[in-house]
Amino acid sequence: MLSPPLPHGLKRVREGRCMAPEGVWTTLWPPISMASIAAVLEERGFTVKITDAGAEGIDLEGVKGILKDFSPDFLVINSTTPTIENDLPMSGMAKQVVPGLMTIAFGIHVSELPEESMGMEKSLDFIVRREPELTMGELLCALRDKGDLSSVSGISYRRDGEVVNNPESPCIEDLDSLPFPAWHLVDRAKYTLPYTRKQYLLITPARGCYRRCIFCVAKGYYGSRLRMRSIDSVIREIEWIGNEFGINNFLVWTESFTLKRKFVMDFCEALKEKKLQVSWVCNSRVDDVDPEMLRALKDAGCWMIGYGVESASQEILDNSKKDVTVGQIREACRMTKEAGIEVTGHIVVGLPGETKETARQTMRFARELDLDYAAFYCAAPWPGTEIYQMGKAKGWLRKDAPWSMYEQNMSILDIGNMKAEEVMKVREEAFRSFYLHPRTIYKTIRKIRSITHLKEFLRMVKAFLVWIKRSYGRK
Repeated sequence: MLSPPLPHGLKRVREGRCMAPEGVWTTLWPPISMASIAAVLEERGFTVKITDAGAEGIDLEGVKGILKDFSPDFLVINSTTPTIENDLPMSGMAKQVVPGLMTIAFGIHVSELPEESMGMEKSLDFIVRREPELTMGELLCALRDKGDLSSVSGISYRRDGEVVNNPESPCIEDLDSLPFPAWHLVDRAKYTLPYTRKQYLLITPARGCYRRCIFCVAKGYYGSRLRMRSIDSVIREIEWIGNEFGINNFLVWTESFTLKRKFVMDFCEALKEKKLQVSWVCNSRVDDVDPEMLRALKDAGCWMIGYGVESASQEILDNSKKDVTVGQIREACRMTKEAGIEVTGHIVVGLPGETKETARQTMRFARELDLDYAAFYCAAPWPGTEIYQMGKAKGWLRKDAPWSMYEQNMSILDIGNMKAEEVMKVREEAFRSFYLHPRTIYKTIRKIRSITHLKEFLRMVKAFLVWIKRSYGRK
């Protein structure tokens, strides 16, 4: 299984709806999708190797060497929209190294555009669409056992020169039935938290989201119905990771961890009852939290929450179908800070209705919220989002933009009063406005409590500046 290397040593998260570069935290996420698929494949008798080339510092020649040594029967390629033109050619390259190899791509982009993706790379054999684990297992078993491909739902492939899209796979109803991710196949030392450099892993307690945000691809990949694991299963996984790998830092990764209040409260209580000394972060919507929940989260080891702030303009929030108010954003951040939990604000520049003034209003708002971290993105019209369909229908999309520009560092949308170039310029201004503000600098310096922390801080600054230069140095 391969997350392909990117040109110039660039690094990018490749997890479902999350396709961001290293960014503000200057760290990558452990590849839970590949680890989860690998666990299913191991249960079915396959020998699996995972290569996350970006995180491991492996270039194209290194990947060729790994393929030659491992000589696999199948290559599973992890892909995203902004890297698709780089990812799919891995199929042709791999077949030159290992003749007879069969190649399979998965990810949101190939799920949404299977015909176009197959057309981009003539050597690609299969696409696994949507939620990948069980479909991948069924496909590889069918190929190994020479079974009937027409019976495998959720795949795309060629037959008589035409692309065949089998019926969609149903969402996995019993998430507890999935094995724990095969973290033993991952170089876990490559994934560490900022400042402390402690290793961390991802935990997924739920999938699916019924919210309406026009810029999110989650519903197309994991469905619009919330599916929860049992509390017991999640707790057992946390205990297993601690016992097996000695890791007690986690990112609780869901579309929004707090969508179901009872689950959150029961989860926090279970962590306390088990006396698990864990430290973790999660994401949330601002309309899903309250003081009691936040106190429970803090007591259970949660030290940071990421909120989708998006904008300080109520009109833009409404245009984006966010279904929250500016007042709710302000109150959620206040309550969270009061509970002793740090806050990351995720802010999108260039949504429908944006102007230079609304963008600068949002910059001021980000400072007023007393955020610990702020991530500023350009609105990315990824296939599978409503804003992508709107962009096509209204002529907002830059028709000559390559897929590599469909990412949160770049803008390809000319929306109303703002051209794409203006969106990128304002976003850069937003970063400077927040991170060069005296209060942000003071809060950041306060986190440095040792020589090790200082060295890590300087590494993060260097990595962040390189990221900024690469983001705005490209045309």
